[in-house]
Amino acid sequence: MTLKKAAWIVGLSGLVILPLVLGNPVAVPILNQIGIAIIFALSYNMVLGQTGLLSFAHAVFFGFGGFAAVNVLRLASADGFPVPVPFVPLFGAACGLAMAILLGSFTSKRVGMAFAMITMCLVELVIASAILFGRFYGGSIDRTLPPEFLGIDFQSDISVYYLIVFWMLISILGMAAYARSPLGRMANAVRDNAARAEFIGYNTRVVRFAALSVSGMFAGIAGSLFAIAYEFVGGEVISMSTSSNVIIMAYIGGIGHFAGPILGAILLTLLQTTLSNYTEIWGLYVGLVFLATVMLAPKGLAGAIAAHLPVMQNGHWRELRYPYAISLAGGIILAIGAIGLLEMFSFRNEAGVGVSEMALAGLTIDTATPWPWFGFGLAVVSGGLILRRAVPVARATWFQAMEIRRNPD
Repeated sequence: MTLKKAAWIVGLSGLVILPLVLGNPVAVPILNQIGIAIIFALSYNMVLGQTGLLSFAHAVFFGFGGFAAVNVLRLASADGFPVPVPFVPLFGAACGLAMAILLGSFTSKRVGMAFAMITMCLVELVIASAILFGRFYGGSIDRTLPPEFLGIDFQSDISVYYLIVFWMLISILGMAAYARSPLGRMANAVRDNAARAEFIGYNTRVVRFAALSVSGMFAGIAGSLFAIAYEFVGGEVISMSTSSNVIIMAYIGGIGHFAGPILGAILLTLLQTTLSNYTEIWGLYVGLVFLATVMLAPKGLAGAIAAHLPVMQNGHWRELRYPYAISLAGGIILAIGAIGLLEMFSFRNEAGVGVSEMALAGLTIDTATPWPWFGFGLAVVSGGLILRRAVPVARATWFQAMEIRRNPD
């Protein structure tokens, strides 16, 4: 058995037993959200990472996939269109593909900033069209009313989880096959040098149009799974917020690697679902994580991992332990100070008159006294100074380890 097959077996086994191992009823909906986000982020990476198009209209394909699922489930619930729930994503895929073909037919003529601005305007145009097509734009459904599939009525979240896992695997395999196909390779060529690709005889517009169309199809699958999981899709899914989320997922994970959006989708979903339970300014923290990723790891998490694998495999990681540990310590100190200051600012802004004590990480902090402000401020300054000294040393050590790897003699 090859290592690749063993990894697939381990991964599939983990997906099967993961909700059973966690045993927390809250964990399964989070896993469902992660699975949907993975499909959505990977479909967006087909446009941004593989073809080099910064699109703000990907939420349209996601939303219309959800709208199609809602309407199909309504018809199935009325006993006039007997479609079991597992087949509903096919209709979401078709609707997402249709919208992608429609929008891509003219947006694929442009690239760069012009393409980005056109797609941004299209989002607002589609949102405004809800006045004309209000009945089609989502609503609530009951996923248990359509005909059962193999005795499953999909009432429980765990049954929906396995449905999402099935479609997630199908989507991952489909997008991986497209990335390795001649058309997918040409998308990379168009991304890197469109003029040269056109010079040797390829129609760059057709390549961009194909990438937009296929990515819209998979985004429609993600939207239909969203409708099944939450039994509701509103017009707000077609928004700049949805498009911004998928852009952040792709960039945090790493747009230059196929597995990057998967890592980004997992991380961002966990941040959104966990931080929102503890703080009102969780969106600010997500933005700071995105900013830190762009500044410190511009190729994303997958890029950072790929850059360190050669060093790890050749045993030169020992030289990195000390500078990396110092950098990590500085980052933790800086993060503690920044979180403390931000939470105190947020508390002071929302607290009632005469209320000065707040709870933070199990501690009671009196924001009316100067000492917490001084302590957290000192942590920010100290952590920043440590990082300022440690990061260049860590970067130089990594370059040295890579040079030793290239020239072992």
